[in-house]
Amino acid sequence: KGSGGNQQRVKLTLSVKVEAIDYDGEAAEIRLRGRVTSETSDQVRVGSYHTLTVAKTRALTIEKEEAPAWDFFALDVVAKACSDKAKLGVVDLAVLLVEEGYGSLHLIGSEGLSMKVAKIETRMPKKYGAAAAGITKAQSKFFDRCALAICQHIDFSSIQCLVLAGPGFTKDELLKHLMLEGARSKGSLEAGNSGGGGGPGASLASVLENKAKIITAHASSAFGHSLQEVLSSPEIAGRIANTRSASQIGALKKFYDMLSHDETRAFYGEVPVEAAGEMGAIEDLLITDTLFRNRKTETRVKFTKLVESVKQGGGKAFIFSSMHVSGEQLDGMGGIAAVLRFPMPELEDLEDDDDDESGSQASSDEE
Repeated sequence: KGSGGNQQRVKLTLSVKVEAIDYDGEAAEIRLRGRVTSETSDQVRVGSYHTLTVAKTRALTIEKEEAPAWDFFALDVVAKACSDKAKLGVVDLAVLLVEEGYGSLHLIGSEGLSMKVAKIETRMPKKYGAAAAGITKAQSKFFDRCALAICQHIDFSSIQCLVLAGPGFTKDELLKHLMLEGARSKGSLEAGNSGGGGGPGASLASVLENKAKIITAHASSAFGHSLQEVLSSPEIAGRIANTRSASQIGALKKFYDMLSHDETRAFYGEVPVEAAGEMGAIEDLLITDTLFRNRKTETRVKFTKLVESVKQGGGKAFIFSSMHVSGEQLDGMGGIAAVLRFPMPELEDLEDDDDDESGSQASSDEE
């Protein structure tokens, strides 16, 4: 700080015991607030509160002394964040959910994360009366906007496939439009009519060159909730067989199938799954990363030990991202589920007891 209202920035290296974390997605910054534990300057006192801003290119050292400290989940997150794949932002799959006049483009990463990167809307005229004459023009405008979104957000050199999905025939008409416009763009580029090699024409020509990576699939709508429906189809599963999202989707499907055919080998919720874990009965454990981010240390430790015990016993543990549609589904079941090696009908009573306790707690809260 200077005199007369002038201020001067001073670079300091501080150690702070973090008490609160705030993430600003728009600024791509994390703010860590807590008490200063080491004094490096007379300008900041030990014990005073300070906020550190974490951003790209700013050096940061993280120390975790309290349990669970550097458990497998924390180390796995750090390792994947520092991998070349993460730095490159590799996307394995792109899904454009589309219906008449509306579309949403989603990218699915190698770590099972999904993100909606574009929403495409065009007002479509009525199919009868005088307005019907404008349907073809409006549809072409809508398809052009879809093509622009594809060119802006998809790198065909890294994805395994682009899925055009939705109800009816809109997705098929869009594919025809993309191929037609791609052929026109390629012809213009070969004739030297393009103003530059990196323009929209070049991108559309790339769509045509990668037509083998573009497939169509059925979906009940063009909205985000239909994404899981598309990813679960056998054809799409075959295309993304080597990605983490595919293994998660397969594990969730296996759980649902088991729940339908032998409900004594499929359970969800904390109480029955923990009991099955104590008996060494878990074949597949499905758990969301939400449980590992619980504010209570004992809760994080408990689930960390459960995952480790399942793996040590020869079982598989699938950690779902809460940012993926499959993770959202699992969160709706308490964030944890399991497929067992053998039937355990006695766990159904634990499930009922858990429901009764939840109901009693709710009634108490209302009173």
